[in-house]
This record gives sequence, C-alpha cells and structure tokens, in this order.
Amino acid sequence: AMPTRAELDYLFNSPVPITRPDQDAVLQRLHQVSVPRKVWKQLFVFAFDHRWQLVELAQKGGQDLARISALKQLFIQAVERVESKLAEQGVEADVGILADQRFGQDALNAASGRGWWIARPVEVQNSRPLAFEHGRSVGSNLIAWPREQIIKCLVQFHPDDEPLLRLEQEAQLKALYQASLVSGHELLLEVVPPKDHPSTYPDVLYRSLKRLYNLGIYPAWWKIEAQSAADWKKLDELIQERDPYCRGVVLLGLNASAECLADGFQQASQSQTCRGFAVGRTIFQEPSRAWLAGEIDDQALIEQVQCIFEQLINAWRSSRS
Repeated sequence: AMPTRAELDYLFNSPVPITRPDQDAVLQRLHQVSVPRKVWKQLFVFAFDHRWQLVELAQKGGQDLARISALKQLFIQAVERVESKLAEQGVEADVGILADQRFGQDALNAASGRGWWIARPVEVQNSRPLAFEHGRSVGSNLIAWPREQIIKCLVQFHPDDEPLLRLEQEAQLKALYQASLVSGHELLLEVVPPKDHPSTYPDVLYRSLKRLYNLGIYPAWWKIEAQSAADWKKLDELIQERDPYCRGVVLLGLNASAECLADGFQQASQSQTCRGFAVGRTIFQEPSRAWLAGEIDDQALIEQVQCIFEQLINAWRSSRS
C-alpha cells in the first residue's frame, strides 16, 4: 500500500489540492504501473483464443466441440517444446499464449504458474459495437482470474465511426479499463480498424490510439497489425509521449502467410515499442483442420504447430540480427 515516488511527486505537485487521493484516477493508475513489474524479454506468443473459427473446423470434421479443448491442450505441449528449444539455443525471449475461457480453460490452467506471458479475451467475437462475453459487468468476471493473466480485448474501432456507435464502443472500453484498475490486471487492447469502413482518411490506427489516449484509456499493451516503418515511428512517438509506462506492442497475424508476417517483422525492426508477436491462425489453422478431420494424430499436430511457430520466431530474430 506504500506510495511510489511517482505517486508522491504527482500528489505534492498537483496545482489543485487532492483531498481524496483514494478516488483520484491518476493515482490509481500510478499505483499500478510505477511499482516494480516483471520485465519481459522479446515476446513470442501463440494466440489460440479463437472460438468460432475452431467451431467451424470441428463441425466440418464431424467432431464434437469438446475436442477443441483437447486440441488447445496439445497446443500447450507445442509451446513447451518451443520454450525448451529457445533455452537450449540461449535465446533471450519469453513465450506466451492467448487462450479463451470457453474452450481453453484447461490450457490456461496448464500454462499458469510457468512464468509465461498469458492473456485471455473478454470480448464477444466479431461484436460491433463491442460486447463482453459475461455481460456488461465485466469486472465481476475478473475477480476469479489469476493476477498474472492479462485482459485481452479486441475492438473493431474507427475514429470516424457513426457517433452513436463510436460512443457506445468508447463507453465499453472505458468501463473495461476502469475494471482493470480495480482488479489489478494488465489490459491489452487489440485495435483492428474495420476493413469495409467508408472513411478514406489516412493514419486510421494512429488516430484510433490517440483517441483512446484522449479518453484517458492507458492499456499496458497494444496489439495491432503490421505497419510501415514510417508508421511505426509515429506510433512510437505517440506511445512514448502519452504513456511512458506502456509495456509495448505485439503484432497480430490476421491469418497472413508466414512470408507476409516476416515482412511485417522487418518493417517493425526499428520500433522501440514493438516487443514481439501474438499470432494464431497462421500457426494453427492447417494443423488443426487436419487433426479435427482425423488426418493426423496428436504427435503430428504438436510437431507441425511447433515447426510453424519456430519458423515465425526465426523470421522475427532474422529481422533484428
């Protein structure tokens, strides 16, 4: 409960006396981010929080949906192997997963306590406006989460959205951010501009992040798609100016080919805020389809997932060699 130096500096240097420090939003945030926190190395994250995509694959393969849970537990074994291999090679890195509560609870349980970077989603997939899986009282769901798990929320956000839609989305994000401050969990916002939006203004992602900062939303992590080197420079400057406590950015995959992702890694190679990647379908799509169709066994699935995961890791490391 002891305040940090950053908290005291803010409290004593405020131009307006802060008579209720327990209700001050800035102090609340500083008490969470200015304390010593785990230092993460470069991050290699396997994202398999996907739900409807795997439901679709299971149905096409004629499998019971319970098989998806078993599939995600096999993914954990692939990540274990990747972690061991990185350690053998002396690579300074952290591995992680992004898994859901619906089909991946057993995987989350198996991953917890290992020192991995772990995030789990709260959004209803493809919801726009944003909706939470457990209703509007998102904070009540966070009570049971281990503190090490990061709140992940994907939002299809555009700063030029129709006003009522934009305000609804912003209200949901604000509520989620406030809930994270109370629960003490770090928040990752995955911002994906809608591809079919009629607006043609440039710098959509930059303006989206700036808008959320203007609303007083400071996620610990951002998850975004690949950008040009010039755009990375602008994003670095924005994040450093608005939130020097930000943990960083991880790149998403959007089911792109490994070659396309490698190019995105190269564009981000000079970024000061891009810390790694969190990729899903590029890694698991084809092995999962084959496994759910009965074409390959458990061992083959693990080996194929491991191979693609390591291919992406090698591409990331090559871009920074």
